[in-house]
Amino acid sequence: MRRLALIAIALLLAGTAGCTARPAGTDGDLTNDWAMLPAAKVPEPVVGECHNSGGYHTYDVSAFDGVAPPVPCDQPHQLEVVAVGQLPAELAKAAKLPGRDQFASLFPDCEQAAAQYLGGDWQAGRVYLYLQPPTYAQWLGGARFYRCDAVATGSDSHQIVTYDKTFKDAVRPGGGLAQGCGTTAGGTKDTFFETVEPTPCDQPHDMEFAGYVTAPATAAWPDNEKTNDDLFGKACEAKMLAYTGMSRAWYNRQRDVYYIWWRPSGRTGWKAGEHSSRCFFLLHNRKLSRSVKGIGDAPL
Repeated sequence: MRRLALIAIALLLAGTAGCTARPAGTDGDLTNDWAMLPAAKVPEPVVGECHNSGGYHTYDVSAFDGVAPPVPCDQPHQLEVVAVGQLPAELAKAAKLPGRDQFASLFPDCEQAAAQYLGGDWQAGRVYLYLQPPTYAQWLGGARFYRCDAVATGSDSHQIVTYDKTFKDAVRPGGGLAQGCGTTAGGTKDTFFETVEPTPCDQPHDMEFAGYVTAPATAAWPDNEKTNDDLFGKACEAKMLAYTGMSRAWYNRQRDVYYIWWRPSGRTGWKAGEHSSRCFFLLHNRKLSRSVKGIGDAPL
């Protein structure tokens, strides 16, 4: 046993002696050449990412606050990141996360970037555009970016639905999400219709997208019918007449032709800077199998 112990001590001393020899080009200091770890950073969203939404309705803020992990854009999804921006200094330096209304001045930038991505103004598509500030947790983590998210909408214009292709260029004329002709359904004694199903313009239909109008950025939330009509009614009537090419005299003689305006945003979207209304031609109780664009004063 003594002999074994002496051998073990000898081996230990030999190993220790070997460790004192430094490889060429080193200084033997294990602490002075490590790179500093980068500072933690909140991951930024990526333009073109597709997600499923946690919401059902475009009026529901949770539809944008808590999106799920990315999914392939050729699989069913509801939301697509169409732009990412950095907050201007006056917002970035705020002591706490600014309210949604303080981001309203950024919405035109969102719209411009979205038009490039979608292939046309978002109002010309069956989509809704929303400016999403950083969440409270992201703000505390140092995030100073905002997202511009588009969601696909269904036949009632507000329900968030799935789409199995990218939104990229989908709002171009003839694109998969482009506004066009539609067939109304669900009318009551108080309303012409409840839903509109997209329909090829060479098939029987009774409604057609004529464009959109936008209220001033300074306009207050329209909380009654008169305010709504003042902001959008006459403007959408003029938009419809320009789209069809009808003279006002000819239009006044029609008994089943109407203009419809349809505002996509609720109060939250309005506070975030979205002040538009879509305008439509409506042929009540009859259907056409052709577009009314530029039809002029021809009989319908």
